[in-house]
Amino acid sequence: MRIQTLLFSGVALFWMSACGSKQYYSPKQSVSLSPMSGAEVVSISREAAMLSDGTPLSKEGQLQQKLNQGYALINRTGSNMLLADKEGNVKVITPTKNLDLTLPRALIGGRVIGNKLVYLLQDNSFGVYDLEAKKIVYNNKSEKALSIDTRVANPYQVDNLVVIPTLNGKLTVLELSSLKVVKEIYVSTESILNNIIFLGRLGDTLIAATPYRVISVSAQGQRSFDKEISEVTVDQNRLFVFAKDGMISELDPSMRVLNEKKFKFAHFSSATMKNGKIYALDKQGYLIVLNPELTQEKVYKLPEIEGYSFISGDKLYYDGNVINLAKLSYR
Repeated sequence: MRIQTLLFSGVALFWMSACGSKQYYSPKQSVSLSPMSGAEVVSISREAAMLSDGTPLSKEGQLQQKLNQGYALINRTGSNMLLADKEGNVKVITPTKNLDLTLPRALIGGRVIGNKLVYLLQDNSFGVYDLEAKKIVYNNKSEKALSIDTRVANPYQVDNLVVIPTLNGKLTVLELSSLKVVKEIYVSTESILNNIIFLGRLGDTLIAATPYRVISVSAQGQRSFDKEISEVTVDQNRLFVFAKDGMISELDPSMRVLNEKKFKFAHFSSATMKNGKIYALDKQGYLIVLNPELTQEKVYKLPEIEGYSFISGDKLYYDGNVINLAKLSYR
């Protein structure tokens, strides 16, 4: 009995010690901010989110139309919208026509380029669907991914090429006219949560990221920046990486650090740069607003975050709350 008591006491002490060791971001000074009320964010992807009332959000802003039940916004490119459900059904909405098609698995990433849909499916297969011929004209498949980050990047067009991000940390570069693979690039090779979460350009340099690494690919070669990553954003030809240790870093195309600022114990839920300001939301409800040089900051206190958060246009949505970012300042 005494041994059991000692064992129980030891386990309890370890549990309390483990719980007590978790540390949180605590700024020296913050300003209280009361959010507006709105619908809850129920799902997110790289470039879109869904509210509980059926309203889709894109990176550019809230869409006016409500979606059919079961469908979510995957991507919005100009006037084209790409919607999908969990059964492989897809809707392509353009200014001139609406198309319905069915793919072998659920669509989790895609982009409409001309009369073609470049797709990434739930089983890590990818390819090209001809919207005029109404059939798959190219299909390939990468190794199975055991688990993924929900912010799956969409295919990205670079001139006559399309870069397809896979769920196992690889980029496949496909020539659209010939449907031939011209290059494969591994971003990182982790066994779990290794999908591409960001894909974009910084000038003439391609930028890609998984939760463990950011790389740049240009005529000068390939460079990398290794860090556990919460978010990556490119705006006004500047690249910022938000790390899981609370560090915000500005990088140049060669992955060299230009500026850094650390917020000790911060765990970023959402982050972006727009309108000449950087916004970083800590999971405890602290919204940090900085200038691009990372020399000035102001911290706003919001209710703690329990679910998804998403930045759409000038608005931050989370847990039924809406914050107008345009009204906030780092001064």
